[in-house]
Amino acid sequence: MMQPLRITTVLLTSLLFLPNLACADTSREAIQAEIRNLIENLNNPKPYERRASAESLGDFGRSARPAVPPLVRALSDEIPDVRAAAADALGRIGADANTAVPALVSSLGDPDPSVRSTVIAALNHFPTKGALIAPALGQLLDDPDKSVRLAAANTLGGLGAESVTVLRDTLQHPDPMVRVTALAALGGTGIYAERALSDLLAALDQPIGEIRRAAATALGKIASDKHWPITRPWDPMGYDYKPIWPRPMRTPLRQSLYTRLHNRIILFTIPALSQVLDDPEPEVRAAALRALGTIGSEAASAIPLIIEVVNDENPNVRRAAITALGNIRNSSDYVLQILIDAFSDADSDVRLAASRSITKMKDAPVGLLITAMDNPDSGVRFLVATTLENIGHEAALAIPVLSQALQDEDEDVRLAATYALEAIEGSLISE
Repeated sequence: MMQPLRITTVLLTSLLFLPNLACADTSREAIQAEIRNLIENLNNPKPYERRASAESLGDFGRSARPAVPPLVRALSDEIPDVRAAAADALGRIGADANTAVPALVSSLGDPDPSVRSTVIAALNHFPTKGALIAPALGQLLDDPDKSVRLAAANTLGGLGAESVTVLRDTLQHPDPMVRVTALAALGGTGIYAERALSDLLAALDQPIGEIRRAAATALGKIASDKHWPITRPWDPMGYDYKPIWPRPMRTPLRQSLYTRLHNRIILFTIPALSQVLDDPEPEVRAAALRALGTIGSEAASAIPLIIEVVNDENPNVRRAAITALGNIRNSSDYVLQILIDAFSDADSDVRLAASRSITKMKDAPVGLLITAMDNPDSGVRFLVATTLENIGHEAALAIPVLSQALQDEDEDVRLAATYALEAIEGSLISE
């Protein structure tokens, strides 16, 4: 008895969905009709019409697959804006435009730098073509246009393993600035740059300071890569990283290999960066310090050498040293006292870096900060109160001394003490 009712229900349900299916078919037909019109308009004699059509085709994404051959032809348009729009559209169509990659690679030689930059952005969307893309991008590292060089370098960094060989070869380029660009790109390849570790370490001994600085920065990025590798190509049009390329499949074997590679990088990088801390150029010393700070707790063995440059004559180096100590997060009393002593530094940026470094510590040095509130320098007292404010509820022991600071002779100290008390007491109430 129930079977006819069940059949009737199915029929009625099907009838309810038929209009939606019909609408979907109509919508698809309308979209394809619009795409056909846009394809035809790529031949419009007016350049702005051709450009607008290419841009609109890109908006359709994968649905614009039929437009791939006409867009490839548009890469040869006489107007640069049209060529750039065509390249961008092909990138937004994505994997369904894989057949356009050879044409896009050829367009990397376009005479207009904005077109070359757009082509680089488009190539980010073709992960399976890295072997073809990487060598072509490597040739752009000495492009006369700086924005193109940077776009190529950052995109190469996003390619990961595919680009390491190309970048290693580029480190032999006669132009020092090209080598600098290649070093920056290697820094973006993460764990894959282990194959170029010897080249990066050798670059720290180059006679050109800019190369040593770039090598130190790259080593810091590579050695601080503590996560399962995922490449993130740079989008030169949006100046942002986007996870376009696929994450390698995670397996116990790959994870074990990754850990061994990371440990090897750390083993050689920390001593090498530590030796650079006495480089004759302050920019190089600061870069090495920033690199050690970026690596974090794994750079703890470098702390004695970092402390030696805390009093460097250059304020940028002192700030980098103080920041590195905060990022490494060694909360020994000796390190904490050095950070508090930096509150008296002549440079305001160094003083601010010291305050920020203290707040990063796992065990806030509240006792040392309470003692420092008796410092005769009002600037030090102000920074101590501000630091206690940032520490929050863990600085509850400082409430009495901050209450006394409400009567401080310096107005800024009184104001900082007020804010600190509000922050500490407010966080205690919320808990």
